[in-house]
Amino acid sequence: MKKWPVYFKERLWVGNKDGDVGIATLWTPKENIVENLSLEVKKRVTVVGQLYSLRGGEYVFRNIWANPGIRYVIVTGTDLNHSSEILLNLKTRNGKMKEILDKIPGIYQKIFWGGVNMIDMRGKSIKDINHKIIGLKKLGKLAKGKMFPENRLQKNEFMSESSVFRVEGETIGETWLQILRLITKFGRKIPRIHVYGGHERMLLNVAAVITGENIKEPKIWPYFEFGKEELKKYFINFFTPKRGGEAYTYGERLFAYEVGTEIIDQVNEMTKKMLNFNYNKGALAVLWQPAIDNFPIRKPWRTPCLTLVQGMCLDNNFFLTAYFRSNDMFGAWPQNAFALRKLQSEIAQKLGKKAGDLTIISSCAFIDETDLAVAEKKVVGNNQMFCKFEPRGSLLVEVKNENIVVTQIDKVGKTLSEFEVNGNEPKAAEKMIDQLLRDDVISRIDHAIDVGVQIGRAEEAVKLGLIFEQDKNLKSSNNNK
Repeated sequence: MKKWPVYFKERLWVGNKDGDVGIATLWTPKENIVENLSLEVKKRVTVVGQLYSLRGGEYVFRNIWANPGIRYVIVTGTDLNHSSEILLNLKTRNGKMKEILDKIPGIYQKIFWGGVNMIDMRGKSIKDINHKIIGLKKLGKLAKGKMFPENRLQKNEFMSESSVFRVEGETIGETWLQILRLITKFGRKIPRIHVYGGHERMLLNVAAVITGENIKEPKIWPYFEFGKEELKKYFINFFTPKRGGEAYTYGERLFAYEVGTEIIDQVNEMTKKMLNFNYNKGALAVLWQPAIDNFPIRKPWRTPCLTLVQGMCLDNNFFLTAYFRSNDMFGAWPQNAFALRKLQSEIAQKLGKKAGDLTIISSCAFIDETDLAVAEKKVVGNNQMFCKFEPRGSLLVEVKNENIVVTQIDKVGKTLSEFEVNGNEPKAAEKMIDQLLRDDVISRIDHAIDVGVQIGRAEEAVKLGLIFEQDKNLKSSNNNK
């Protein structure tokens, strides 16, 4: 096939297309492996690329079927979230991989797993990898090359505001579903930078607020792409101050930030500032290093997506705000949110505070085009998750004599404010709604729609002499019998 690799060509190193070996480097930069392959080995290697997630296994499958001369896949590198299991673990292949490849006939999956040899070289040296490849027996093609229909989301873009989309949830999982719904519906289709290729759906400035996730007992929802064990492993990488062979790690930038010859633990400095003064507005950590990140002076050239975290104490709570310049909302946002919640909780404990809201601002919030269909499926399959409590309090709508009365009540039933309009006045419901809007007593659209309906029914009851009760059908009064 002339145009091969079919998928993610810009993200892969392509060698001898007539070779019979592919290498999956997991989270280790592919360049670290390629530059250490011997010339003899490179003659046999067709492709080298990273495998960040279980879902990436689909494109290993599709690319090999498009070039079935590849009969071996070497799996090596650092495995931060068990992505290797999609290739090496029989249980995962029979479960998650079948789910991912649900549109592809089982016979082709059976041929693939029976004919492509997966070789586990995790933890082995590059010398061992070179030696292993040289010793592999040369096999013929698996079968005739084949392409399969893609499970891509075909959806029009809907009109929306250009910037700032706010979502809120008690847990990370609930908040994530709202983000997926926003991007799959309103995201703008834009091209990805050449090193990645393809397209994505993107929104500008998605502000997500998580109010109650308990990091000691994190809620792992069934629609997540990872489990507790994968999350624990992700934490190790996020919090380690060692960079290793990576271009950067969040842990390195947070806990071992380089300034000349000095190493700064920025999280410790944040904590000290707030211990001295709870309301210090300079308690922040910057993960961007202009001298390194603006210019490709260190290979491989990759730059942090998380660029700033800032803390603030209010009363007995410690709030944390994080800013991402770019954020993969499907493949990375939940794990990053959990890691930030853990960071917030640890700082809060040192300050003798409770963890307040975690706010994550994603400047360029995107979902890769290859993940859109799966994201949409998760949204549709969990529609019941979108009914939420109004954070500014409940609104009780009543008719007293001929007046429409709306009372704002907090969670414990305390009256916060009260609004009143004569129901016989022209456009009485509209006048009441104007009062509510001026006082900013509603934050959720679903709540606003419901309250508007109730107020309209209350006006109708007054003018027709009927009995009004919130959320119930209008009834005739004794005077109308």
